[in-house]
Amino acid sequence: MNTRFMHSIILPLGLISTLFLGMLPFSFTPAKAQTTSITGRLSKYSPVRAPFLTRGSRGQPVRDVQAVLKYLGFYNGAIDGIYGPRTATAVATFQRSQRLVGDGRVGALTWQALRSNIPPVRDNYNPL
Repeated sequence: MNTRFMHSIILPLGLISTLFLGMLPFSFTPAKAQTTSITGRLSKYSPVRAPFLTRGSRGQPVRDVQAVLKYLGFYNGAIDGIYGPRTATAVATFQRSQRLVGDGRVGALTWQALRSNIPPVRDNYNPL
């Protein structure tokens, strides 16, 4: 290629794109919500006072169960807060893995099992 072409077009475009990328809000540290979201999701539910969830249930408790089941590898659907057939199947599979009755409904024993399968939050975690 012609060196004049390099200096006149490609070099300025490279500088402009570098400046543009430098202005974007990049962060290589995980957000606080990402590090504690799974653990914190179930901490607000006592197994005794937690809602009984079954097909047709909707809302934040369903989203929390879906997120935890996804984290544990039992659910691969959307975290949409709708307790449908995929959520019921994931719950039943999780229940059987915990030696519970695999009925696909989230009651007190399932809440307890879900809570006990989430690793505790460790403050000041340093892997080195």
